[in-house]
Amino acid sequence: GGLHTPPNRFLLRLATTTMMFNSRTLLIAAISFLALPGTSGQQYDYEQDYGQDYTQDSLYHDYAMKQQEKQVGNAPFGWGKVLIGTGVGWMLGGKIHAQRKEKKLNAKHKEEQKALYTQYYNDVYTLQQQNAELAQALEQLGVRVQ
Repeated sequence: GGLHTPPNRFLLRLATTTMMFNSRTLLIAAISFLALPGTSGQQYDYEQDYGQDYTQDSLYHDYAMKQQEKQVGNAPFGWGKVLIGTGVGWMLGGKIHAQRKEKKLNAKHKEEQKALYTQYYNDVYTLQQQNAELAQALEQLGVRVQ
């Protein structure tokens, strides 16, 4: 060999493949690192903490049970609302029936009043007729009537 010996093809191929392999491995490692959430190496087991262990914090559980008892124990409308609704309905019903009765009584009263005035005018007319006849009879007798 001289100073310039041609490189061995095998060594050249090995060096190229190693560099590509290292670049590819480094790229995959970087993408994997960026894609993973930042857990800083810890694995957090959500199932263990939240799936089974509710006995530590029973505040929400107690609240939920009380709300469910309220819904089961109480009807959607309480007695107060039923009584208020009954009172309002009774008042409105009374007002409606009173208005109907008032109309009927007013019509009846008008008929009675009309009959009474008719009777009055007939009686007045009859009395005027009688007065006129009496006045005429007195004039025939010679008594002067004013």
